Amino acid sequence: MEAIGSALLRGFGTTASFFWDSLYGLIFGFLISAIAQTVFSRGAMERALGPNLRGVLTGAAFGIVASACSYGAAAAARGFYQKGADARAAFAFLISSTNMNVAILIMFWAMLGWQFAAAEFFGGIVIIAIVTIGLSLVFRGDALRAGDEAAAAGSTISECLQCGMDGETEHAVAHDGRTYLFCGARHEAGFRADPAGVLAASRAEDEAPPGLGALRRAATWRSVFDTLLADVEMLRSELVLGFVIAGFAAALVPPAWLAGTLRAIGSVPFAGYPLLLVAGLALAVVTFVCSMGNVPIARFLAMAGIPLGANTTFVYGDLLIPPLVAIYRKSFPPRLVWAFLALFVVGALVAGALVDVAFGRSIGAAHVMGSMAASNRFTLWSNVVALAALGAVAAVARRRGDYERLAA
Repeated sequence: MEAIGSALLRGFGTTASFFWDSLYGLIFGFLISAIAQTVFSRGAMERALGPNLRGVLTGAAFGIVASACSYGAAAAARGFYQKGADARAAFAFLISSTNMNVAILIMFWAMLGWQFAAAEFFGGIVIIAIVTIGLSLVFRGDALRAGDEAAAAGSTISECLQCGMDGETEHAVAHDGRTYLFCGARHEAGFRADPAGVLAASRAEDEAPPGLGALRRAATWRSVFDTLLADVEMLRSELVLGFVIAGFAAALVPPAWLAGTLRAIGSVPFAGYPLLLVAGLALAVVTFVCSMGNVPIARFLAMAGIPLGANTTFVYGDLLIPPLVAIYRKSFPPRLVWAFLALFVVGALVAGALVDVAFGRSIGAAHVMGSMAASNRFTLWSNVVALAALGAVAAVARRRGDYERLAA
């Protein structure tokens, strides 16, 4: 009984640690998504993240300076796609924000050395290139945008016209030969009261220029905060499941056993190296560890002598964990999801192999530098800034809500 209690404490303690390490990535990821959904029209997103090389490069560049958490990045990519971004640009953002992000590269540099950070960045470029080229070959350009997918769906409009979220079936309104699904009763009531006005406003918004200037208004931040809460509510189950499973897996699986197993796989004659790359990817899937939680595990694997390619492949694999796949299935058309997953697996394996060729296989204990103390300080201050930003948005939103109640 005592052993069970100790295991539970370790599991929940590690879960809390992973959540703390990922908190600023989650906050900024959901905040970026909410801002994009609120202030950018479909036309603006199509221009910035459109179906061309510029759109892919813009998405990748935005990811480098945006979220460093897989869940937050997935939420942001979902918001971009639903606002009209090309899927290739949205996936480029998703990949770069979890593998090429400035924050996570700094942590890798501090804990594993510049070679590992450079290898991680290089591998992310390889994966983005393979995913982009693959999707371009499999799909026509107009099949990679949410607007065209919705148009092809027929008479049911599943995207709520008033907030852009996917509507729920219990809030369905028939109008002019089509069925519109709304994400909440308030939006349904607004559409019933003035369907022509809502449709006109939605069309005007789709053609409107970029709306960053709207962030000067308190009402905009109220909408941003409402959208953020709606996103968190929709993805809450996946988030909780992912962190709990990751925490218990990391706490209860003996590190020495893990390293020994990987070394044994790598020693298989002829097929050992490819199997080791596959094992690194599979390890990430079964441990459910998020991007920031991968950093200390990658440090341990490096010190245990695991080749660089297998180690970076393990880091890439966090985008394949089941809770994130569930989020993708809620965010993108099914065929597009499975094509992305297949191409991502190929890209991660190719990237791992090329990383070893370009940087060498043995970045281990001799190359590990820095300490957990530096990483902990970075995480602490990042979380302080993120919580302060979230508190400021909530305060502005609340003041706006109080003003509206008084005016009523």
